[in-house]
Amino acid sequence: MNKLINSPQNNGKTEPLAYIDATIKAGYDGIGIRTYRAKGRTYNFNPIVGNKDLERDVKQALKDSDLEVFDLYSFYLQPEMDWDVIIPALEFGGEIGCKYCLIIGDDTDWNRMVDTMGRMVDLLTPLGMKAVFEGHASNAVAPAPVLTPLQKCVDFVNACKPKYVGICPDPRQFYRDEKGFDSLKAYGMDTELFPYVQLNDQALHQGSQGILPGEGFVPLYDYLDCLPVDVDISVEAQIAPGNVYTGAEWSKICVERIRHFLARYRATRGR
Repeated sequence: MNKLINSPQNNGKTEPLAYIDATIKAGYDGIGIRTYRAKGRTYNFNPIVGNKDLERDVKQALKDSDLEVFDLYSFYLQPEMDWDVIIPALEFGGEIGCKYCLIIGDDTDWNRMVDTMGRMVDLLTPLGMKAVFEGHASNAVAPAPVLTPLQKCVDFVNACKPKYVGICPDPRQFYRDEKGFDSLKAYGMDTELFPYVQLNDQALHQGSQGILPGEGFVPLYDYLDCLPVDVDISVEAQIAPGNVYTGAEWSKICVERIRHFLARYRATRGR
């Protein structure tokens, strides 16, 4: 059985405590928490760090839940890093027991980006977290991702060694750039390289928003064929615009739809 992890990307403007409650009631196995929004990004952000009452309540809510606190969102490797804000955001992730920190390449200077990732790893390691970057992800510096295709992602991991850095692939962005998953076949079973993955889909004529698996055109069965059958999955199907659903309603819908999708996949592929 795959662990299903809720992502703060999914739940729009749902506030942190309501998001945790929605994740619990929907039946997720784990949760991602956002403590930072990088410069140049405009996605919804409900700050936690610096609000001591909210920090306390979030810690207690997570402690009282059965959720695995999975990943910390989302830190961009940019030419100028706002370390005074980043470090407290990372430290809170350590305090709540996050396993991974999700990072995105956002610098066209390769060597500087490697050095910045090295500093991130040095900060994360004593906090009990591992650095994982989202391959193929869009960024603010250039109109195209700086860590794409997959071979360039692997080269970046190797450039960061001996420090550990993993990759978390996003299938819709992977497919956007590579038009298939052939390159993943050589690497996808390596759980050290890919400790967990994202799962979403892409619809025609609906911008870049991730949607529920099976509702778009991305060949997700081909993607899953390249991965361990029990891989941990971060769900990235963003809440429908226009306040059609509450965070609690959308969380429940996502879990049910994805479990059905995975059951169909296993039955079809015989895995």
